[in-house]
Amino acid sequence: MIAYKGFSKDLTSVLGNGIKERCTFEAGKTYTEEESKTVRSGFHCCENPFDCLQHYAMDGKNRFFRIEAAGDIDEAGDEKIACTQMTLEKELTPLEFALAGMQYIIAHPERDGWQQDRWNVIVKQDKAEISKNHDVMIAIARGEKPKVKAPAGAIMGLLIDGEIEDGVPGIVGAKVWIQKAEHAGKWCYMDDAGKVREVNDEEKAD
Repeated sequence: MIAYKGFSKDLTSVLGNGIKERCTFEAGKTYTEEESKTVRSGFHCCENPFDCLQHYAMDGKNRFFRIEAAGDIDEAGDEKIACTQMTLEKELTPLEFALAGMQYIIAHPERDGWQQDRWNVIVKQDKAEISKNHDVMIAIARGEKPKVKAPAGAIMGLLIDGEIEDGVPGIVGAKVWIQKAEHAGKWCYMDDAGKVREVNDEEKAD
C-alpha cells in the first residue's frame, strides 16, 4: 500500500522502527523487519500525509517521502501504520506533499481527522488562513464555498464539497496553486470556471 513518512534532514527517523530510538534510511532502498505492531515494532508510517506532521515539522528542514508499505501490515485506526517491509519511493516537495494530502481527502471524504493545524500547515473546514511568513506554508480549505488566505509564496488549496451523483456527497472540485504577490493576504476562492478570485466586499459581508 502507498503511505507516507517523515524524516529529519539526514533521513533519520525517531521511533521509525518500533522501539528503536533512531533509524537511518536511504532513498530508493527497501527495508525489512520480522514483525509489525503499531507503536511497538516494524516500520511506522501514515496513510494520510498530513498525519506525518504529528512528528515532523513542515519547516523546510525535515523531509517527507511517499513509501510502499508491504509485508505484514498493522493499522491502528486511520492514523498509524506499521509494516515489515518499507521502500522509500519518492521524496516529496512541499507542493507534492500538499497534493498528496488533498488526494487522500478526495479518496476518503468521509473519514475523520482530515482537519489539521500543525507546523505552518492549515487544513480547515470552509476557511484556512496563515497570517505570518514561514519557510513553508500550506493553507487548504474544504467546503461548499471554501476560501483561503496566506502570504505570497504559500501553497494554497481548495476542496469543493458537493453531490457526486444521485445525491451522494463527495468532493466535486479541487484547486492548488502557489499564492501570487497580488493576492497575498487576501481571501481567495475558486469560481465556476476554476479560476482563483479574490473575495469582494459584498462576499465578505456574507
